[in-house]
Amino acid sequence: MNRMSLTARLVLGLMTLLVLAALLGDFLSSNPTGAQNLRMFYAPPTRIHLIDAEGRFHLRPFVYSYTLVDPLSTTYSERADQPYPLRFFGAGYRYRLLGMIPCSLHLVTAPGTEFYPLGADELGRDVLARTLAGARTSLLIVLSGISIFVILGIAIGAVAGFVRGWVDDTLMRFSEFVLALPALYLVLAFRAVLPVRMSFGQTVLVVSGTIASVAWPPLARAIRGQILQLSSAGFVEAAVSFGSTRWQVFSKHMLPALPAPVIAQAVLAAPVFLLGEVILSFLDVGFQDSAESWGIMLRSLRDPRVMTDFWWNLAPMGLVFLTMLFLNLLAGSFGKREITRPY
Repeated sequence: MNRMSLTARLVLGLMTLLVLAALLGDFLSSNPTGAQNLRMFYAPPTRIHLIDAEGRFHLRPFVYSYTLVDPLSTTYSERADQPYPLRFFGAGYRYRLLGMIPCSLHLVTAPGTEFYPLGADELGRDVLARTLAGARTSLLIVLSGISIFVILGIAIGAVAGFVRGWVDDTLMRFSEFVLALPALYLVLAFRAVLPVRMSFGQTVLVVSGTIASVAWPPLARAIRGQILQLSSAGFVEAAVSFGSTRWQVFSKHMLPALPAPVIAQAVLAAPVFLLGEVILSFLDVGFQDSAESWGIMLRSLRDPRVMTDFWWNLAPMGLVFLTMLFLNLLAGSFGKREITRPY
């Protein structure tokens, strides 16, 4: 096994863990994603203990409740008079596992007190629960965006490479025009002309479709080049000489060779969709406050105090960085030297 394949396997394993954490977010969380607790605004991450205030060791981990001692400086202190043992695989709020199966089982709960493993935000919402829910949103954006990206790229590239002539010239000049445009400003302009208030599903389609509308040229050009290369291959010329129609030549001899460039370009484009959603939501033109999104959570960074005093709200930024890193490492394993980046 060479280093490239080892890297790909490792990154795929880490990406799989991230996807599982996103899909099982409700199971891994102790609180509903939208539940507000204004008594615990900007509460710090709940500390897990094995030794109590009197120095006694406990086999079962436990936590203490937190009290707001200074609202002006948002200072909390632990009340060490009453430990609350953690319950593993216990019952909590009800949810739908994988969006389908009714369930109330949670990995960790702390009956009797608030439990925020990654702290709380300005409205007392669980940062861990919202971060995992935001991962599901980002995963949905990437999957839907890549789907639109692949459809546009294959359709335009295949037509250009197969029909040729003035059609090929027109489509390639148009792709060069799209590549020359400032992508971020174009995406913001597209989004600005649409209604501000939309449903979650509409927002997913608008955000992913808007980004795909400026990201498709590299894939289209790769597909066109692959078809032009295959057109002069011996087995294609033999098929034409035996009377195969143009559609038969394309579907039987060219189409099976397209997955390799499609997968390579899709992996390269995935970070574009992830970062695009974060930027649009951060700038208030993506998902609205009622949805869970990494971009929405990072809006709190507009307050410099959040970065210094309430650092646990940076959790979405850490996952954005890790996801971008994993996707770029995965893109490298597909031979990024031989293909063109979307930007």
